[in-house]
Amino acid sequence: MRSVRLALGIAIALCAFGTVAAPALAKKKSKPPVVFGKFIASFPSGRPITPEMPARATGSGELTTLTLAEGLLNIEECEDVKSSGKVISESSEDFFQEIAFKHCADYTHLGGKKSGLSGKFKVKPFRLAMEFRSNKSVEVGEGAENEIEITKPSTVVITTKGIPCKVTIPRQVLPAKETGKPEKEYGVAGYETETSPAKKKIFPSGFQEKLGIVVEYSKMVAWVKPNQNCIYGPGEEGQFDSTPETPAYGYIVYGGGMLEAELEEVSIKNGDLGWEPKPE
Repeated sequence: MRSVRLALGIAIALCAFGTVAAPALAKKKSKPPVVFGKFIASFPSGRPITPEMPARATGSGELTTLTLAEGLLNIEECEDVKSSGKVISESSEDFFQEIAFKHCADYTHLGGKKSGLSGKFKVKPFRLAMEFRSNKSVEVGEGAENEIEITKPSTVVITTKGIPCKVTIPRQVLPAKETGKPEKEYGVAGYETETSPAKKKIFPSGFQEKLGIVVEYSKMVAWVKPNQNCIYGPGEEGQFDSTPETPAYGYIVYGGGMLEAELEEVSIKNGDLGWEPKPE
């Protein structure tokens, strides 16, 4: 995964310097999204992969950093990180995985000194679904039961003195500007095909292809529901949403969250799974 990390780091560094604003131009017809590669899946047996006959992809991973609410909540350790999701096509521009985080610990400053919620606490198991896209952007949230799409926000819960503190990761696209410009390539995620010696003789080459994914992003939005433990105090970076018509009404809205994670050897049982970049 080193090559993916290096390329991803260079892309993020270039984005940090920004770009020179171009002069206003006349409106042009919308262009179809540019495909920068495809996720590919197959069975050596020739069995097709379709919505009616999906395959299940599973993997394991590592959460390097999950920082939410401007650093007020840092998920530092997760002993168990596993992912799963259905694959419904042999060639696709997006790839879905719902990642389960268990046995996690956090270091939090939510609520300040008076709330009693400052220090290291256990985090309840939570899930964060990710739809990885060809242009290397990622949609996050929580997945539906069909395991192929994201339908709702994900919630991280910390409990102390019997009072839960809820931090919501709303459904969002990383980066947000991808929504308006899907034809550009973004450096939020990096993909590569990994190969390992096959444990079964059904693979003609003697090797099985598996998918490796790296995610790095530093502007994730999170909402905090204020209560006795989660107090919105002066000097914090969040803003309380008091507009009833908005989805975040009644929450403190924060930006600047950071996500760094890696999924390794995401695979299909008795099949191949990988990333095929667009030919240069």
